[in-house]
Amino acid sequence: MDISTIITQLTKEKLLPPANWKYKALTGGTMSQVFLLHHGKDAAYVLKFNKAHVTRPEAEFLIAYQKASLLPELVAVDVSHRYIVYTYIPGSTATSLIGGKGELLQTLVERLINHYQPVSVNESWGWQDAPASSWKQFLTEEVQAAQQILVPFLKKKKLHITAPFPVEQHWNREPFLIHGDCGFHNFIMREKQLAGVIDPTPILGLPHYDLIYAFFSSPASLTKETLDFAFSGMSADLPEKKQLYEEVLIGLYVRLAICVKHHPVDFPAYVKAWDYWSRLAQGRNC
Repeated sequence: MDISTIITQLTKEKLLPPANWKYKALTGGTMSQVFLLHHGKDAAYVLKFNKAHVTRPEAEFLIAYQKASLLPELVAVDVSHRYIVYTYIPGSTATSLIGGKGELLQTLVERLINHYQPVSVNESWGWQDAPASSWKQFLTEEVQAAQQILVPFLKKKKLHITAPFPVEQHWNREPFLIHGDCGFHNFIMREKQLAGVIDPTPILGLPHYDLIYAFFSSPASLTKETLDFAFSGMSADLPEKKQLYEEVLIGLYVRLAICVKHHPVDFPAYVKAWDYWSRLAQGRNC
């Protein structure tokens, strides 16, 4: 559909204010087409096209957590879920982090993760288009997917890292609706502060998954003290420490696979972190 036609329709429906709207393409989307709608220096909006099975859960996530101040406000959803429109968050995508990671993660916890709510009517876990029967199964499938990438790469590099499959879990919780792709690549920074989080790919899971994912999405400050500081601000219950650190190790293993595909320059830093967190997961001092 023509963008001008969409803008005209949204203005007619009073979802956008009447104005001389202009638009320009934004970069960064892998599967989506994203455009900035703007007029002068006033409020701007994002028009995002994607497939319905991607757009629908993103819209549902933004509706569910409209009170979370780090998320954009959903303005419109196409009836066929071809596109959504939401408020533009000014700033720039986080590309690196030198300091202040603990404080940034606490902001993430306070202004997003602590808003998460359980989805009590849904007994499935994980990705909504490929649900798992339990949290353990979801984590197992994540490790297996990472193995497909890591095993041949590690063999070539003559490195040995044992995949950290989850053990039997005795901590029963119902799933929460969580962001699912809560990494620095989706953080909007303004004046060195976290100003927004974009592009959810929702998961039915546990809130600390998003925090672990965020923690490992940058190679800076990968210490127990930094992560424990962020965990301390969470309102949701956490599993006992042994199980929690096992899940941290799973998050790191998945990140190693992401590095191989997308950020190979960071791989040595995460290998070093692997030794450190392996010791912690085994109850050994570092």
